This record gives sequence, C-alpha cells and structure tokens, in this order.
Amino acid sequence: MDIELDANIRMALLISTVVLVVFELLNMTGMLGGGDDKLFLIDLLGIGSGEAFRPDTGFSTQDLIGFVLVGIMGAVWFLSAEDDLDWEALLADEEE
Repeated sequence: MDIELDANIRMALLISTVVLVVFELLNMTGMLGGGDDKLFLIDLLGIGSGEAFRPDTGFSTQDLIGFVLVGIMGAVWFLSAEDDLDWEALLADEEE
C-alpha cells in the first residue's frame, strides 16, 4: 500500500500524533485536571451533558478512541514514507 503525502502534511501528521499521545497519557493519569480530575473533550466542547473535568481517572471510551486515532495516524505516517534509495539503480550498478 502506497500513500503519497507532502512532506509538510507528513510532519503535521507526526506532530499531531505525538501531541495526542502526550495528551492521552497526561489526561489518563489526571495530571491535566490537577491530579484527581480528567478532562473530557466532548463535554468541554458543549456537546456532552457532563462537566468537562470529572474525577474519573483511568481508561475510558475517550481514551480508546484517542489511541485508535493515534494508531491510524501513525500508520498513515509510516505508510506515506518515501523510498529514499533508488534500488533499481543500485542493483544495476552491481551487475556492471
């Protein structure tokens, strides 16, 4: 499978993936909410019915979705890597 992306888009994808991983790890431990609270993004945006910061540290549905997104974004970044070496030219030089 070959995905072609511009270098700037690949860099933005990598940075977004790293930011999401750091956010998820800090949020799961409660460090973003002062040690006891966890930030729920859907409630922060006003779509959900609960408070944005709740005393619920640990693994939640938000974390599962976040890690699935990290996996997808990481896979797209990895699959979009370009081959820097021209293998045909290298193999042709060996035969001569």
